[in-house]
Amino acid sequence: MKPIPIQITESAGISRVREPISMGIPLTQGAVNQVSDLTIEGINGPAQFAPLSYWPDGSCRWVKTQFQINLEPNSTASLTITKAQNAKAATQNLTVKSTQQHITVETGCLSAVVDQNSLRWTVQDRDSLILIKDSQGRTCKEQLPHGWKVIEHGNTCLTLVAEGQWLCQDQRVLANFTQTLRFYYQSATIESETTIHNPKRAHHPGGLWDLGDPGSIYFSDLSIETDVHSDGKAVLYCERGATPEAVPLSDSFLLHQDSSGGDNWNCSNHVNANGEIIPQFKGYRLSYTGKTIEGLRASPTLAVSDQYSPLQIHLKHFWQNFPSAMRLSNNLVSVALFPSENQFPHELQGGERKTQTCYFNYYEAEESLDWVHAPLVPVIAPEHFELSQALPWFKANQPKHPLDSLIQQGLNGNSHFFAKREIIDEFGWRNFGDIFADHETLYQAPDEKPFISHYNNQYDAIYGFSRQFALSGDTRWFELMNDLANHVSDIDIYHTTEDRSEYNNGLFWHTDHYLDAKTATHRTYTKHNDTSSTPGQTGGGPASEHCYTTGLLYHYYFTGNPRSKQAVLELAGWMRALHEGDGGLLEQVLALKKQELPKVKAKLKGQAVSAHEYPFTRGTGNYLNALLDAWHVSGDNNWLTQAETVIRKTINPNDDLTQRELLNAEFRWSYLVLMGSIAKYLSVKQEQQQLDAHYQYALDSFTTYTRWMSEHEQMFLQNPDQLEFPNDTWSAQDIRKAMLMFQAMHFDAQNREKYLNKATQWLDYVSEKLSTSPEAHYARVIIILMQNYGPQHFCEDTLNLPTPNNAKSPWIATQLTWPALTLRIIKRLVIGLLKFRPKKEKAWLKARMDAS
Repeated sequence: MKPIPIQITESAGISRVREPISMGIPLTQGAVNQVSDLTIEGINGPAQFAPLSYWPDGSCRWVKTQFQINLEPNSTASLTITKAQNAKAATQNLTVKSTQQHITVETGCLSAVVDQNSLRWTVQDRDSLILIKDSQGRTCKEQLPHGWKVIEHGNTCLTLVAEGQWLCQDQRVLANFTQTLRFYYQSATIESETTIHNPKRAHHPGGLWDLGDPGSIYFSDLSIETDVHSDGKAVLYCERGATPEAVPLSDSFLLHQDSSGGDNWNCSNHVNANGEIIPQFKGYRLSYTGKTIEGLRASPTLAVSDQYSPLQIHLKHFWQNFPSAMRLSNNLVSVALFPSENQFPHELQGGERKTQTCYFNYYEAEESLDWVHAPLVPVIAPEHFELSQALPWFKANQPKHPLDSLIQQGLNGNSHFFAKREIIDEFGWRNFGDIFADHETLYQAPDEKPFISHYNNQYDAIYGFSRQFALSGDTRWFELMNDLANHVSDIDIYHTTEDRSEYNNGLFWHTDHYLDAKTATHRTYTKHNDTSSTPGQTGGGPASEHCYTTGLLYHYYFTGNPRSKQAVLELAGWMRALHEGDGGLLEQVLALKKQELPKVKAKLKGQAVSAHEYPFTRGTGNYLNALLDAWHVSGDNNWLTQAETVIRKTINPNDDLTQRELLNAEFRWSYLVLMGSIAKYLSVKQEQQQLDAHYQYALDSFTTYTRWMSEHEQMFLQNPDQLEFPNDTWSAQDIRKAMLMFQAMHFDAQNREKYLNKATQWLDYVSEKLSTSPEAHYARVIIILMQNYGPQHFCEDTLNLPTPNNAKSPWIATQLTWPALTLRIIKRLVIGLLKFRPKKEKAWLKARMDAS
């Protein structure tokens, strides 16, 4: 195994002492079979490794490593991952003992006792407890059906997780929770991660998803309370480097971050169900002993000195996830993830959740949590990403192209991604991490306030950010990736199983084109808009044409965050249910009405009917892509088998492309997304060395279309009259055609030169057109370019692959016959009858009668 260099640079001027690091490492095929073979040179202490995915030969493809590091301010550490000379079994430096009542964790620096039946832990007689209060201010009771579980136990990190419900005083379930506690070897720090989740469905009458929906839940406060002794003091650092404020523990104080503190802190991005602006004042206020201090953006650390051990507390992204608070009162220090000082109860919409992280440090100095203000981000050299084939179509250190300059506007332009956040104040617990969809302002008057418009990961910005981070090592790309992935996995995915199967666990569309989101938050359609960008449509829900999983896959690989893996599998499951159904007689009868009945009518009229079962659109492309990503992240071959079924029922080498009307840009452009997913499938099969009939079928089909494209495709704006909104988003979309030509070079060698000429011509067109476009800074334009980046760097590479068939292939018929149609109808009815359950049919019917 070739050593893997890692650089960690400290640039915030913070002295790092045992800062925990967690990162994903890609490995070359065949290099490592057991993670116990790995070690890290350059750290003083142990490192633990866990596999994230595997190569076809069973060797590790991605591994997660965790370790701790000491680093002086403004310095750089160079680490190396190698194979250990004499691999030894990992030492259990962290110990855990379980009884029915408690779990005791020993780190070597602290001993923590966790209550099996509550969200309470104790360190040296100092209790910490997570509490939630309903909308009336009444404390709810937590219920942990299975207690705490050890889900990770290595030689440097131990993780406990508890899942359960908060019950109101009348025993109704208010919300679900997932509570995680992480402990580190020889560390006095405990990391607390709290997720609140509303598992109910929204009712979304008329397909509208506004705040105030009957499926929402309301609560007044969610806090972590910790005991303190009145004989002592608290020192509060509101902002890093600011003058600390000292308060006797016998006194009280309140630090309340009510808004972002930005110039647009009170914009209409922050409204309740009645459209009222929620924030009451700009920034934060600290009140104690008759004194009030005001500021803009608090990132506080609280240090407590009393008769117990010293204690430091820090809530991550305190101001970004406003409202937040820290309090001292009645011998309790309270960190409010959702504070009661808010003027309205907090509303969590159906299927919505939020995860927040708080750090507790015991025994050590006041500056022991300074690192949380700016966590270190390890950087792997791009050459290793290329060598390990960590990302598709990835090549390091290529000459700069105008395309790179266009993408770099996302970091260094006047309207870079961080600056976009400020325009509509894309902060607060529901918004932080998302991207302002600034392209929606294109047709607004110059003096008009910008629409509140959320991007919801359209065209997979997470994936684009991950690629750019790997290419450049610029940690700002990592920050954008991480913030957006956390937002999408909590807010944009509809985490419920109680709604329609075609909505459950789906991804909400970006908010409605060229309209204000108003009270729909991130859920597309609002009752306050009586029209829509889509003619005749004023409502809807999660749909297949908006599903992006690849960025979440790579966020999981880059960080090891299990929520991103869960998100990939949830979205893939949703797409499968949306396309295949999850059974039931009524569902199958409805599918017959929508899908088979029109075909019966067409055939009775003597019309030709295509045998394809899936539409030739980006919706099917997204479905195929999600299946491939679910296979990657799980290793379950059922996902890959389903992907092959989708390809076979969507495209055919014998297709009559004139009937596909591929040049009808407004309605057929998104076939390019499907083609990109088929190219991804072909690459997967090559990697697996499975050049079987499934591969040959997909290859022949793919090249049928790419050969047609090289002869007939044209740039979208060459015929602007066919487009409803002929803007330069279409110029950005043209990059898909160029990249498909670059990819086709590797699958169809006999047409290589033709593909290369077209690819180069089209890429130059896109770059030149956008280089002078006033729209080039828009988020959507940059993200489309990032999503499709890479294949242009493989012009010189050749692959020894089968040549596609030139003649008509003996594949399945392209026209639907009566026997085949009859078989489809019978199959649906049989499935419906076999899966008929009265309770399930009733639930299916209720979900549709209760909404749009």
